[in-house]
Amino acid sequence: MSATTALAPPSLSDNPGLLAWNLFVMTAAMCLGLMMAGKQARRLWVARAIDHPTDPVSIYRIMIFLAGCAVASRGGAEAVSLWSWSSGDAGTIERVAALKRWLDPLSVSCGFMWMALHILAEPMLEFQLRNGAVARRYVVEVASAAPANPRPRSEPADGDRCRRASIMREGLSLRYRA
Repeated sequence: MSATTALAPPSLSDNPGLLAWNLFVMTAAMCLGLMMAGKQARRLWVARAIDHPTDPVSIYRIMIFLAGCAVASRGGAEAVSLWSWSSGDAGTIERVAALKRWLDPLSVSCGFMWMALHILAEPMLEFQLRNGAVARRYVVEVASAAPANPRPRSEPADGDRCRRASIMREGLSLRYRA
């Protein structure tokens, strides 16, 4: 194992700004992907007794988990690869490059599963969002008892805004209706 004097891959060695930008983007992608995957993994684990794996919310969480895993593993592999060049040790660079080559198929597999699950589940998710229990609309009536709520100066042209303005003028209490 010999030492190398290069502080960046040959494609980035003559452009330090591009190297810094790549380091930032790949490190940020890894961190954001880990946060996204970790949050969805936690939500899946907490709701495992309530939600069935084929429920729309579970499928949505699995899709976001897979997307986060794909971004985190791909960004992480590239970030570690770029950061390893600063060590100057050729053996470290070789080991990191081999690890990167093993992680690339894993991240692409997560990405493929995410896209396939999205394509297969999209009609069901859209149906549930439009017509199912998820899309139950609640009418929220705003209380105008506090003087901080200004009254509208002019009536809007469409009926919905007029109805909301009249609810505000009447000073109805805050409540939900199914």
